[in-house]
Amino acid sequence: MNRKGQAILESLLVLLVLLAAFFFFFDFAYGFVAQQHLNNAAARAARADSVGFNSFQRAKAIRVAMLPVSGRRIVPDGGRTVATAEGELALVRSYLQSENDPEARGILHYERWDTLGHRMKRSNHTTESQLTFELPLSFPSQLGALFGHQVSDTGTRRLSATWAIEDHASYYLQDALND
Repeated sequence: MNRKGQAILESLLVLLVLLAAFFFFFDFAYGFVAQQHLNNAAARAARADSVGFNSFQRAKAIRVAMLPVSGRRIVPDGGRTVATAEGELALVRSYLQSENDPEARGILHYERWDTLGHRMKRSNHTTESQLTFELPLSFPSQLGALFGHQVSDTGTRRLSATWAIEDHASYYLQDALND
């Protein structure tokens, strides 16, 4: 019997299983981290709305809260301009001080910020924020479906978060109007 290729074939099969496990656990861990950041962003959005911030100011708070999972920096060009931690912090400060969306996008923009969506609901002195985020998957889509991942045609998984907080703006604005 000739068994020269048997060890190579067995090694390749084991390597494929190990790679699939690595990608699965990487996607799971990255999804967990992204979900935690999305929960934080939902809390920031609800707080921003509860104190009277407008839609643009809420969007800035959400985007900054999602920075760690927002992918590659597009503006300023992330490929050519490598910012130090202090430089990145200065960009974020300038971004938060911007007065309109075109100005903000000219200061700082990340590739996954466009996949963020948010909706606000108010009822009975309560503000509720509902956020969605499209998370790219590194685990191949066909294999992900075998393990129960909800995978879209674009190779992303949609995460969502909801946060509710007591509405404070109406109290403060009402007091200011009465004075």
